[in-house]
Amino acid sequence: MNSTSLYEAFNDTFDKIPALLYRHDRIGSDIWAPLHWHRSLEILIAFEGRLSFNVGSENFDFFEDEWLIVNSSELHSLRYTSPSDHFKGITIMISYPFLETWIGKDLFFHNPHRQTVTRQLQEIGLELYALDENEPHYALILMRRLYDLLLLLSSDCIKEDVKYSVPFSKESVQAADILEYIEANYKNDLSLDDIASHFQYSSSYFSRFFKKCIGVNYFSYLNFVRVHHAAQQLLKNKSSLTECAMDNGFPNTKSFITIFKKLYGCTPKQFLNNH
Repeated sequence: MNSTSLYEAFNDTFDKIPALLYRHDRIGSDIWAPLHWHRSLEILIAFEGRLSFNVGSENFDFFEDEWLIVNSSELHSLRYTSPSDHFKGITIMISYPFLETWIGKDLFFHNPHRQTVTRQLQEIGLELYALDENEPHYALILMRRLYDLLLLLSSDCIKEDVKYSVPFSKESVQAADILEYIEANYKNDLSLDDIASHFQYSSSYFSRFFKKCIGVNYFSYLNFVRVHHAAQQLLKNKSSLTECAMDNGFPNTKSFITIFKKLYGCTPKQFLNNH
């Protein structure tokens, strides 16, 4: 599968080949993916440009010739750092059951920051980026490189003494449905009681379930989604702060500015000046 989108689906599914490829060649505000997660292991390899990446509570800038691993069910997002940014790279999503079959269970993968590993990852990434789906032996070439990738992960990218537990699949599917619902309805007055009722949970159970599966509380996540979309609106439409607040689910401008500053480290006005 091939896509130029930076936004991977929550419910990642596979056909015969246990991997999905997302080829990226994006400019400015097109470089973004909202906060999300998936069961698959994700490997992002950069060829050119830069972007800002968030995994869990960590935020960092990601530059060309770098790569990273997002473990199964880790909450993550990405965005451009400047409207003039350009990013070219590839995301490789590997089926988690496929990983478990060939490497093992309860493993935590990481970038060991060794040049030899980075060089091999770049080589695999560049070949897959250029691989034509109309090539007669496309599937076989992809599988060959996928097994090369698994060997590299197994040999050099497993963090020792760390046991990683992936949430039960039924919970993962339910959590994915909740995130998709938030993405579709964040502009509305989406109270805890409202969303809990929609999914036929009590408010207290929903709150515990959300924190357990997503890693942050419900309102923290909702505010992140709202602020992210508001920032996009500010940059694209040069809207007023009041318009951005009202269009993205905030009760008033003061609340919007306070939450924006908490998440971005600056006021909306400063954000615009910097971009």
